[in-house]
Amino acid sequence: MNYKTILLTGAALLISSQAMAAQDITGAFAVPGKGQFTSDTRIGMTRANVKWTAGNESVSAANDGLYAEEQIEYGITDKFSVNAGIANAFDKDAGYSTFWGAAFGEKDKSYNNDHNFAYNVGAKYNTSYEDALFQAAVSYTTWNPHSFYGHHSGTGNDWQKNLGLDLKAGLDLGNGITPYIVYHIDSDIDVAHRELNQSVSVGVHKYTGKWALDGALRYEWTKNHADFWYNDVDGEEYFGNTTETWLDASADYYLKDNVVLGVYGSYLIDSHDRSLKVDGINVPVKNHQSTTYELGLHVKVLF
Repeated sequence: MNYKTILLTGAALLISSQAMAAQDITGAFAVPGKGQFTSDTRIGMTRANVKWTAGNESVSAANDGLYAEEQIEYGITDKFSVNAGIANAFDKDAGYSTFWGAAFGEKDKSYNNDHNFAYNVGAKYNTSYEDALFQAAVSYTTWNPHSFYGHHSGTGNDWQKNLGLDLKAGLDLGNGITPYIVYHIDSDIDVAHRELNQSVSVGVHKYTGKWALDGALRYEWTKNHADFWYNDVDGEEYFGNTTETWLDASADYYLKDNVVLGVYGSYLIDSHDRSLKVDGINVPVKNHQSTTYELGLHVKVLF
């Protein structure tokens, strides 16, 4: 091997290494390349404290939760990918303090493999025009089955199914900076009361090759929300419209060009019940307060 061949070989290896390092697998528009997989493993916890009044009644409640999740994504092309995932929520801890004496101080902490699994499948498609980036993503999610295989328990309403759509747009400003906006909509299916969730997120993603930071402000509004705090207390049906404002953030470090270790979290800034129906009757809702957050750790691998 002569000197010129050595130089060309070294240059090829350097270019290949730089190309691999330049692939951001953490951003809002990240999809694996053609024939590549990503594995995203997450563990996290949630905490919710809620206090509000509805009509003549007052409720305060707390809920803790832990979860584990695995998402696999495969690149059909460099722009189109499919994904599937499984998650399990466990150690649910709910406590109520209400004017209803029968429920006062009620605590329930349970772990049940038969009821806490959730499954999802979906697809993403990316496109771009000059420095503008676009992505459309669809998802189907099912959770709370009677058994691991998703059978009904006989009540006919315990197997939840949901369809979702995400539309994203961003601008590549160079130097690893990408501001973006996301519109999300999802709805339950195959149930009498279909909850409709919508949100808009505005954020910025920064990638340097060794680390990535992401921050976004998210505004959510939900129609026909089933208020499980009340439903769990006295068995009546409570449905309402809610709005929430969240702060989302994440920080990722590249252990290798294809391995990321990161932390993420969300914090509820503001929350309101705009209306509430109790067995079909409108009830005024006041003083809805909530301290809710989520924290998690994840490892993402490209292979």
